[in-house]
Formats: sequence, C-alpha cells, structure tokens
Amino acid sequence: MFLQLVTPPPFGPPVTSVVQANADSLFLYHPLQLSAIVEMFWRNRYNALNGPGLANSPFVAWPVGTTQALLSDDYRLGYNPPGVANDQPPTPITTGQLFMPAGEIFVAPLDQPGLKAVPGMTNFDHLIYAYLIENTRIYDIFAKVLETYMFSEQLPSPSFAAQQFLRNTEYLVYSDALPTMVWTTASRLRSDEIANRMTLYYWMFGIDLSHAPELSAHHPYPRPEAANRDFIPTFEALASEVWKGIENAKNSSGANPTDNEAMATAARRIYDMMATRQLNDFNGNVRYRAVSIMAWLHLAVLYDSAIVLALNASASSPEQRLQKIAERVGMSAHSKSKALFDLAQPFSSLMQSIETGLLNDPGSVVSLYTPPSTIAANAEIVIDQYSLASGRDLKASAMTMTPRAATAPRPAPHVLPPATAASHAAPAHAPHAAAHALPAATAHHAAARPAPRPNGHAPQG
Repeated sequence: MFLQLVTPPPFGPPVTSVVQANADSLFLYHPLQLSAIVEMFWRNRYNALNGPGLANSPFVAWPVGTTQALLSDDYRLGYNPPGVANDQPPTPITTGQLFMPAGEIFVAPLDQPGLKAVPGMTNFDHLIYAYLIENTRIYDIFAKVLETYMFSEQLPSPSFAAQQFLRNTEYLVYSDALPTMVWTTASRLRSDEIANRMTLYYWMFGIDLSHAPELSAHHPYPRPEAANRDFIPTFEALASEVWKGIENAKNSSGANPTDNEAMATAARRIYDMMATRQLNDFNGNVRYRAVSIMAWLHLAVLYDSAIVLALNASASSPEQRLQKIAERVGMSAHSKSKALFDLAQPFSSLMQSIETGLLNDPGSVVSLYTPPSTIAANAEIVIDQYSLASGRDLKASAMTMTPRAATAPRPAPHVLPPATAASHAAPAHAPHAAAHALPAATAHHAAARPAPRPNGHAPQG
C-alpha cells in the first residue's frame, strides 16, 4: 500500500528522484497523518463494491472530513523566540522541509500520488507480497534495530529524519493500531500480531515462514484446518503449464504441448481457494495491515533512505541494504532475499489477475504466455524468481497435483526450513513425496459452476 502511495503508475521499483522525495516525505509525517493515510487509502480502494449494491467489506474507514482535516492541518515543531523587540510574535516552525534528508522539496500528504488518484482506483498488494517480504526477515531485523536504539548506544546517532522514521515505524508497525482504525487487528483475544499473521499465511497458502520454527518458540500459533494446503502444488502446476506456453508461443510448426485447459483448471482452483477464504472479505483488514506494514519496511530499503544512511548501510540493492542493517544488530537476512524481493510484487500482480476470474476460461489464459501483456511479463518473472527462491525449477519438467479429496487425511504442514548460511534454505515447501495429478475438467463441473465474480482486485493489463 505504501509503495503504491508514493509511486506514480506503474507501481514499484526503480526508485526515481520523484519517488524518493515522496518516500522521504512519507517517513516524516506525523503519526496521525499516517493513520489518516491508511484510512483514506482503504476508502479509495478499487474493490469497495463486488457488484451493484454489494459491499465488498464490512469495514468502514474514518469519515472523509476527519481524514481531510488530519492530512491538511498545520503540524508545527514549535516556535522560534523573537529576535528583536519583545512585542514581536514568535515564528512558527513547520515540520517537513526542515528535515528532508536529501534537501528535496517536501511533499504534503494530499500531494502523494496514491492520494491524488481518482477515488476507487487505489489498489494494494496481495497477501503473497507480505508473505514473501516477511520471509527476508525484514520485520525481525527492524524490530531489533528499534530495540537496540531504545536500550543502548551501540548504533550511530540517528539524524532527525531517521529519528522520525524510527518513531513512525514503532507506532505504525510494532504497536497496536488505534481502536477505531480499519486495520486494527489486536485485542485481548488477538494479543500476538506475529502469531496471528503466521496463522493467516498458513490459512491462505498452506505454508509457514522460513524461520517459523524459531518464531513459533516465542509466538505459538494455530494452523487452521480449513487451510489452502493445495495452493503450492496447484500454483506450481499452473506455472509449469504457463512455461510450456511461453516456450511454444511462437511455435508455428511441429508439436505444441501448450495446454490451455490445464492452465484454466489450475487458475480456477486457485481462484476458488482464495475466494473461499475471503467470503464477505473475511479477514480483509488483517490482510491489509500485513501487506501495508511489510510495504513500509520494504520501502525503507528500496533506496538509501534516512534510516539506511543513519546505519551506514548504503548499497545498490534492497537485499544488500537489509543485510548490512542486519549485521549492525548481529542478525542476518535470508540468504535468498534478492529473489524474494524480486518475486514479491510480480507474484502479487499475478495473484490479483487470477483473483479477477479472468483466467478461469481456456480462451483467456493465452494472456499468461503471449506478449506483450503485463500478465505475461509478470508470469515469466514469477517463474524465474520462484525457482531461484525455492530451488524448485518450474521449467525442468511438468508439475502435477493430487485431486482434491474430501475425506483423505491431510498432508503434513508445509514448513519452510530456517534460513542459515550453511543450508541456504529457500522459502518454499518441502518437496512432495508423491506426484500430484490435476483432475481434468468435466462438462458437469463446467455446468455446475456459477459465473466467477472478481475477488476484489483490479484487472492487470
């Protein structure tokens, strides 16, 4: 969400000078302004309605008047004493431009690209983005940075801009949200946000974080029985079929193993998995918070931001900056952080395309492997980076799945191995012991299924 806030379309890297000024300004805003941004972005999202008169979510943001007032009000650091006669009024010191780390022009909240967009056009990433970004260990690393600054003098003295980033990060990411905010997910019943988020990942994707064994020792969490345990094998089967299409897109003679029916069947199964877990936007605000806080931390290492400079962690890429920051506090980022960062947004876009329902038809899946299209570009990046991150080559051979079984025993949970320098473990499930066969679609299934409705994501071009 914060990436889309500061970045004019198309969203995402590279970070231009304009985006850097937007991001540097964002990190300086008052916590109340950040809360208002969270509320306004949710209100302006693409999928407020699933259809005419059909609300997509029961969660209502703060009133327009409240967010507008908070975003446009005058925030002052204090006052300068008069330099002349005592009857002269003091000069107010407005915040913003005073602390811009690179001397850029301060960007007011309402001038951010994501808030200037037409209402109904903002979009935030799919939960798979949060899962991949958190696998880099960025959440734990910045938690350690905050803790070290709070209770020691082991780190370099932070600049004014870095201090404001630390204040906002503690407030926004590592504290409970205001009770009235749309993304409030903590209560006496849900007191451990880390455990809640790990449960959510397992619920949606049937997999754990790469460092789940380490986290679960301090944050025990339940794995819901109604989890999408077939997500990974189904996705790998889809990606393998898409790769066949990419290889044979320009094949005008000879055998062509491209199977549009298999692609559409796999896409429909993923669509159904996501739709079932998100009926009436169940847990929608929890997903929104998870995606947004990971985007805040991701944005901080996308360029040499104030906190990166304060920690002497300048580098040419997000994974190198994160590793340098981790080393400052005696930690290490995931060994596959580069692939995870490179995979996160394309995978998010691909999942959103699947959730529109547009790929449920064999006649539509050609957009997955026929350029030029955003969907095809994302699909190829996802296949490449997924293989690098997981160690499972989706191009090597066909991936298959087992049929869904209502009464068969559930397989063991897919637990990602801890990331260590020795193991170079990747954020993917353990290899399956048996092959998975994708059941063929039948005329009965086609007739029984209602026409798909978008699950709430903007279609990708």
